Amino acid sequence: MLNLAQVETFVAVVEQGGFHEAARHLGVSQPTVTQHIKKLEADLVRPLIVRAHGSAGTTSHGAAFLPFARTLLRIAGRARAALDSRGLVIGASSNIGVYLLQPLVKAFAEALPDFGPVDLRIAGNPDIARRLEDSEVDIGLMEWWDDRPGFEAQVWREEPVVVIVPPDHPWAGRASVDKAELLAEPLIGGEPGTGTARLLERELGIAPEALKAGPQLGSTEAVKQAVRAGLGVSLTLESAVRDETASGALHALSVRERPLAKSLYAILADNLPAASPARAFGEFLRPAAPAGV
Repeated sequence: MLNLAQVETFVAVVEQGGFHEAARHLGVSQPTVTQHIKKLEADLVRPLIVRAHGSAGTTSHGAAFLPFARTLLRIAGRARAALDSRGLVIGASSNIGVYLLQPLVKAFAEALPDFGPVDLRIAGNPDIARRLEDSEVDIGLMEWWDDRPGFEAQVWREEPVVVIVPPDHPWAGRASVDKAELLAEPLIGGEPGTGTARLLERELGIAPEALKAGPQLGSTEAVKQAVRAGLGVSLTLESAVRDETASGALHALSVRERPLAKSLYAILADNLPAASPARAFGEFLRPAAPAGV
């Protein structure tokens, strides 16, 4: 069993650059720092720290252990905060965190101030799922969920999905396109395995290999800029392009055969107490955020 005090000392030595600096940072003696490192190395049966010219750095084993050590300390901090019932940490996938979440957090904090501060972690869906499993966030707001054990998920919003094109595109004067037209255009972000490809296959029966994939980009902001540059069309959450469609920088259309929407999930550990801030926020989401608002 790893000793968290020793792990904290290891991280301090690395981040402060030496044993003396770590001792001063932690408020302990330098012999204590040395003892912690020796015990941790003995426990792991690997050398972690190498001293050179009055400073300290990691061995290859220490470098490999460092990210896990930092995660252990973060989880320990979250565990203490959970016992003290202080605050709420929300993890949100990028589109939700950027385009939907901020007004909801503000309204929740104003309505229920006794739950303390609300902190946000915005990342990709897979990273938010990992943070849920590692207890780094209290509740995850994601665009998919894979029903892994130990968690419960509820759909808190059905967000419309629209096709976006630049204002000089031939479709720009129209309200909708059909499936055949969509298949003929380069589709930015439509490669197999993406949420867009899965949505089109599930709702319209379009196999991923039938799509004419355009450039593959890592963020919705990059996708919007690529569409504006004429590199292809794309599908995105309606809320993510509300400003651009209002200003005329982009034009949004529906798909004629079937209006598309994406389910957004709120995921919590299934053993959270009923009075926890995370459960309160999950309950708050349902009446606070009707689709498309």
